[in-house]
Amino acid sequence: MVIQLLRNRNFFFLWLAQIAATLGNEFYNIGVIVAIYEQTGSAVQATGVLVARTLPPFLFSPLAGALVDRYDRRWVLVGMNLLRALLIALFFAMAAGGLPNIWLIYAVVCGVALADLFYRPAQMALIPSLVTRAELLKANSLVMSTNLAGFALAYGAGAWLLVQLGSRPFMLLDLACFVVGALCAWQIGVPAAVEVASTTAEPSLRTMIGDGVRYLRRHELARALVVMEAFEHIPHGIWTASIMLVFAEQALQASPEAWGYQMAVFWGSTVAGSLLALALANRLGRRPGWVIVVNAFINAGLTFVYALSPNLWVTLLICALYGLPSAMRDVAQDTLLQTSVQQRLLGRVFAMRHMVVNLCFLCASLLFAALADHTPIRWVDLMGSALYLGTAFYALARPPLRDARLAHLQPVVEAVGVS
Repeated sequence: MVIQLLRNRNFFFLWLAQIAATLGNEFYNIGVIVAIYEQTGSAVQATGVLVARTLPPFLFSPLAGALVDRYDRRWVLVGMNLLRALLIALFFAMAAGGLPNIWLIYAVVCGVALADLFYRPAQMALIPSLVTRAELLKANSLVMSTNLAGFALAYGAGAWLLVQLGSRPFMLLDLACFVVGALCAWQIGVPAAVEVASTTAEPSLRTMIGDGVRYLRRHELARALVVMEAFEHIPHGIWTASIMLVFAEQALQASPEAWGYQMAVFWGSTVAGSLLALALANRLGRRPGWVIVVNAFINAGLTFVYALSPNLWVTLLICALYGLPSAMRDVAQDTLLQTSVQQRLLGRVFAMRHMVVNLCFLCASLLFAALADHTPIRWVDLMGSALYLGTAFYALARPPLRDARLAHLQPVVEAVGVS
């Protein structure tokens, strides 16, 4: 089935573009986080990178979703990759005389995140146009597995490459990733029906944004999925790179290399989880709601054990176990949205989801980073475990989410109710 998907020329180039863009994003963020933490020694300052990445989704997601639904999504992918390449080139020029002012670094990170804000909804909304409904869950699993493999590669090799190459060649490598991503996206051929729809006269952007908000409020399943993800992204704040770096140094008394090992194992395990979702796609489609519910309980238990980990080996084991169910949960959530939401509104729904979860993630990450500077890091992780438990009970209490099904070979059934 994977070979059949990759024989689809349009999906193949979307897949390649996504790999290149993921490597470009993570190489840049890794270099910036390490540089700022080494310069300031503060988890809050290092988490400023996360703030810069999260503000654009909070401020511009509704507008981004409306534009993604209005224009050719393929050209959105091309344009956003080129914009990120330009921003990296500007950063390269600013860094010619040494590490730029920290606020300039935040500004460039913010610009890269703004480009990604348009890129992600366009990619997720475009996938259902390039594959059949029967292939959709497998396509999402493949996209996620390679995306996570990119994370694992970036965190496993990024710091090493930064040391070996130096900052300037490393930034050139980063820039090249985005250029390759733009070239691959340019090769995607969007079906004619989608292209016509994207150029048809549309209402004003304000009207489109309002339609998207009202649709999400009425759609019982989509609303439950977005709320669930928002709740989950609060405890997700303890799994940021900067917080895990503090955990490695304070709780484990280890070097930054131990942080890199944890991140690599974490992302590697999520790759394994997405591949498992690919292999079990038919079974996953029967009970995706329960996959989401059970995963929340698993997250609570694993985070509790991680908080009490006595050494690096135990944390590596927890990181290895954490990713498996999480990846399957993410595939189930994305596919449920793609198969239950109208195609013309997918960009807006994904963008608004992105806005809500990033707002929760931003606030939680800042809170946890501040606590990490003044509170034992193990207590911070125990707090995250309790919050995961709360999300599990929320999901269990929502029948539209808990009992959701994927009907790949049937027409989309709109699960819209009265809010």
